[in-house]
Amino acid sequence: MAKHSKRREYARVRADSGQHRRILAVMAVLAVAAFIPVALRLYDLMICNYDKYAQLALRNQTRTTAVTADRGTIYDRNMNILAASVSVENIYLDPHELKQSKADIPAISQKLGELLALEPDVIAEKAKDLTKRYQLVADRVDEQTASKIRAYINENGISGIHLEPNSQRNYPYGTLASQVIGFTNASNTGSEGIEAAYNSYLEGSAGKVITTKGNNEMDMPYSYEKFVQSQPGNDIILTLDATVQAFLEKQMQTAIDRYDVQNGAFGIVMNVKTGEILAMATLGGYDPNQYLEIADEGTARELEQLKSEGNEVYQKALGEARLKQWRNRCLSDGYEPGSTFKVLTMAAALDSGAITLDTSFHCSGSEQIPGRAQRLHCWRSTGHGAQKTPQALQNSCNIAFAHIALKLGGERFYDYIQRFGVTEKTGIDLYGESKGVFFDKELVVNTDKWGTASLTSGSFGQTFKLTPIQLVRAIASVVNGGYLLEPYIVSEVVDADGNTVLKQEPTVIRQVISQETSKTMCSLLASVVTEGTAKNASVAGYSIGGKTGTSEKIDIFDENGQRVLDKIVSFVGVAPMDDPEYIVLVALDTPSRQTGIYISGGVMAAPTVGAVMADILPYLGVEQTFSEEDAAGQTVIVDDLTGMTAVEAEKLLKEKKLTARAVGTGETVTGQIPAPGQTVSGNSQVLIYLGEQPPADSVAVPDFIGMNRQQAADAAAQLGLYILVAGNTDLSPNVTVTAQSISPGDTVDIGTTIRLEFADTKAAD
Repeated sequence: MAKHSKRREYARVRADSGQHRRILAVMAVLAVAAFIPVALRLYDLMICNYDKYAQLALRNQTRTTAVTADRGTIYDRNMNILAASVSVENIYLDPHELKQSKADIPAISQKLGELLALEPDVIAEKAKDLTKRYQLVADRVDEQTASKIRAYINENGISGIHLEPNSQRNYPYGTLASQVIGFTNASNTGSEGIEAAYNSYLEGSAGKVITTKGNNEMDMPYSYEKFVQSQPGNDIILTLDATVQAFLEKQMQTAIDRYDVQNGAFGIVMNVKTGEILAMATLGGYDPNQYLEIADEGTARELEQLKSEGNEVYQKALGEARLKQWRNRCLSDGYEPGSTFKVLTMAAALDSGAITLDTSFHCSGSEQIPGRAQRLHCWRSTGHGAQKTPQALQNSCNIAFAHIALKLGGERFYDYIQRFGVTEKTGIDLYGESKGVFFDKELVVNTDKWGTASLTSGSFGQTFKLTPIQLVRAIASVVNGGYLLEPYIVSEVVDADGNTVLKQEPTVIRQVISQETSKTMCSLLASVVTEGTAKNASVAGYSIGGKTGTSEKIDIFDENGQRVLDKIVSFVGVAPMDDPEYIVLVALDTPSRQTGIYISGGVMAAPTVGAVMADILPYLGVEQTFSEEDAAGQTVIVDDLTGMTAVEAEKLLKEKKLTARAVGTGETVTGQIPAPGQTVSGNSQVLIYLGEQPPADSVAVPDFIGMNRQQAADAAAQLGLYILVAGNTDLSPNVTVTAQSISPGDTVDIGTTIRLEFADTKAAD
């Protein structure tokens, strides 16, 4: 019995032991199974995604403060600063510090509100918000205001108001060349113009300061800090000349005011030998320092009225107005060039041999050209009669150019147009360039199928569009020996150490016409100014050539669906014609019909370009040369004759192409009219007083507008005044004063010189 009991006990123990082992085995399996996901998760965290979670941990333990990089400076060709970064500061609050220091938040909010022109309640709300340690109150605060805030903090021992350095773009010349330079947006990134096109060069790379922080976002002193130095941006040196730009914009604005131009103006000055852009302007512009503000007062008033129509309507109109004032029309907008395009047609015809200088044409005012459905009319309704090639260009005769196109033929015409670059972008180093809209080749070449309308209209610059920069580049190739160049506006990019990062040089794309043809065209273009429709562009002492243009704006309709016959008048001028260096285009968009002045390129745009030339050529070092015939147009600075004998004074004046009239019986000159330093026209008479003093009388300036040169000279002489002749110097009844430097009725001293601008108000095209 005992033996069986022992067996049963043994069996029970053995069974319990087996069960225990099974339980342990199951538990081990379950433990392993439970640990596998943990192991896999740990493997994922510690091996597969180590870098990711290490960065997250580091981010939770550290604070990174950006150190703004100084943006590169933009200079003109003479190293005048056009755009630069200036030091400003951000103002921010630390609500935890303010609370711990028991700061007077209402007083702080009131003071900061006064200094920053902000609502105190908004500042107070940020000061009490403990969810953040960094509450930005104002960014890019100028140094003067920042200094006042810093003084307030120090005087009152305030903890919790902080200033951090930042930078802001500044444009010292304001609106000058604004569409070319562009601006930077709120994030200091280039927008529009050079700022956008060369942003990668200008922006540099930001630095940073990395410090450790605790759970409450407090910086941990005596812990970790790492500083990464910011890298300043590169500087940009432009081909642009700020002085030339100012001259161009000044004369364009004068024309806008004089002719009541409705839709602004655009213009370019380029070196024909290199492709360098010296000036490029679109009026009206904007101030890049305040690029979100609408500069045009009329547009700003219209926008104010739109506010009542709802925010959506207002915001859409505001956006469109901003885009319009930022737009560089010289690159982006196609327009119908009109007769300025005749320069290319004639150059192609002469170069190909389709015509010679002796080819004859006849214009009766209108003609039914073969292949055209409509009768072709010349701008001169009575016609130009018999004429040869030079006269066809001088007269800007549409009928003659239609026949030139027929002689040239569609195939050759289109081939030259392509070679002149009219069907392609110029490649200028700015964003936003378009390539205009020219005819499909089939319309020009296949005249049997499509007629000659496109070929003949294209020959005198109608029914297609190109951009101003395309036209300027093409005409530059006509006068520079025949070479098509790639225009550019950035000369050099240099780093902070003065090392050249990028250097741009003149790039010849191809030769379009022969040097011989180019020389012939220079002579013909000069004759357009001396004998043709562009006499108003003449400048005494300079040989200027060019071509006028008047074109109707394509596809413009009024609210009733009627086509509006608004016009763009333009002139392309080149100087000096014996060795062309500079080309100037000015186009005036929609001169008003209410001024009573005949709307044409010859009347409005030609004198504007002439005025630009008169400003820029002396500045650029182009010397004047005068013949005896044009001495009246020469400007002479009167010397100080005091103390000279009458003979000595008369001899000196004669050398300066001036005459003398003595008053008194003394032996030496004791006074003179005009006074020393005054500028007068050549052949002017100087009064020399011998033993006497000139009268100290003053007179009212007469209204010279509408007088011809003889009338103006007589009116000035009667009052003891002098005139300085500018513009058209022809002694013709049609050449009259269109502007005067001193307003009628103003009182001036006897001997004062008044600058009078003359123009032929009957000139056309």
